[in-house]
Parts: sequence; C-alpha cells; structure tokens
Amino acid sequence: MPEPAAFELLGAGVRYRDGEPEALRDVDLRVDAGGLTAVLGPNGAGKTTLVRLLTGVLEPTRGEARFLDRPLAKWPRRELARRLAVVTQEPPPAVPLTVREYVALGRTPYMSPWSAPGPAERALVARTLERTGLGPLERRPVSDLSGGERQRAKLARALAQEPEVLVLDEPTAHLDLGHALWVFDAMRELVMQQGITVLCITHDMNLASRRAERLVLIGRGRVLADGAPRDVLVPPVLEAAYGGSVEVHDLGASGLAVLPTSFAGPGARGGPAV
Repeated sequence: MPEPAAFELLGAGVRYRDGEPEALRDVDLRVDAGGLTAVLGPNGAGKTTLVRLLTGVLEPTRGEARFLDRPLAKWPRRELARRLAVVTQEPPPAVPLTVREYVALGRTPYMSPWSAPGPAERALVARTLERTGLGPLERRPVSDLSGGERQRAKLARALAQEPEVLVLDEPTAHLDLGHALWVFDAMRELVMQQGITVLCITHDMNLASRRAERLVLIGRGRVLADGAPRDVLVPPVLEAAYGGSVEVHDLGASGLAVLPTSFAGPGARGGPAV
C-alpha cells in the first residue's frame, strides 16, 4: 500500500467574504510524506491562505482539504496537534516566559490540562534545546532574544511536539543570510535524519532551490508551477508570476541564482490581494 499523502487539496477554493474574489481557487495539490517542499509566490499570491487551509485554520469554501488521507475537518484538534506542527510568522506571546518554558509548550498536546511537565517531557525539552543551540539561553526571557534566536525558539517548540509533518510560514523573514541558511539546513536535516515531512512557505528562491526537492509556485490564487527547482524557476514562469523580467543562473550543486532585472510594480499582475 502506498503511504498516505501528508496533504492533499482537491479542487479547493477559499473566499473570505461573499462577493470578493477567491483567495485560492481550483487548487489541486498533493504533498507526499517525506521530503522538503517549498511554496513560493509574490506578495498577495495566496501563500498564507494556503497555510491556513493546509493546517485546518480555514475550511475550504469548496473542494476538500485532507491530512494523512483524512479530511482536515474530521481531525480532533488535540490529535492533529500530535501529528502536525506549525511555525507561523507571529512572534512568541508577549508573556514572561523563559526559552525553556516556551519550548515546553510544544508538549501541551500530550499533557492533561494544568499538569506540569514530567521527567520524560523535561528530558525531551532539554534535548530539543541542545539540538537547536538554545541550551545556553534556556533561562533567558523569550522577549530578550534576537530575531535569529527567536526563530530557533519557535522551531524548537514545534520540534518538541514530535510531529510527523512540519509547516513553516516564512521562517527566514527578517533573518540575515547566515541564520536563513541555518533554518534551511535544519529543515533538510529533519527530512534526512528523522523522516519528517516539511512544507515551507518562503520568498527565498535561491535557498529553496538549494535545499528543497520540490517547489510549488503560487500566483493569483492558483498553482502556476509544481516540480523540481530547475523546472519551476525558469524565466517565463517567474515573469508571469511576479511581473518584470528575471535571469536564472544554474550554480550546479549550489542550486540556482534568480536575479530580477526589472519589476513591473505592484498590481501589474492583477488578481486579488491575499
């Protein structure tokens, strides 16, 4: 028997309000278990809507969204949280938590309400802190962390859930090149060493082409291209999605370098802003 798909969208569409254009429309997408898939697209393309749909935050207006061969709407939230972890763009909560306390929140789906972490949970959190390089910072308030440290803390909290599938929404936003590379390397390591399925929403085409096996390009609420990086990151496809013109240089094992040479400007592509 083939493994179940991590995610599957079947003719899915999302409309936020009656009378408005659909934020996503006619989306057919299958993400098989295992591997690193990166979703690309311009601002307003529908990427964040896609994350909300795949993680059960939104229900499709039409069509179907499935996780591990079961409609997302039929997953109990606690059971879903044991299988699926999400790293969003939102900062950690503005409450006085240490890094260790924040990462320990990832164990919530496995604990009874109001119970304190037991020895097994504390040991797992300690391993996760060391693995993400946060051990020396465990007593520091999350509010005092730098942007790169905060991103590591969010990833560590997700890993503490011990998920089968991990979704990250713009995990390298506002990070310098070194921290962005660390995030992509960490995602790749999760796939190769633990078999976790990783889906990443990103604007970083160059790093995505280097670390992801598969790219999905979203534009105007639709899937415009889906496949290997060298099949998706081609000038005609990118120019149709982003407007303007680009150059794409093949760097061999280092991936691809996508260089914009002109930009048509916001609104040039038309379609809804999402």
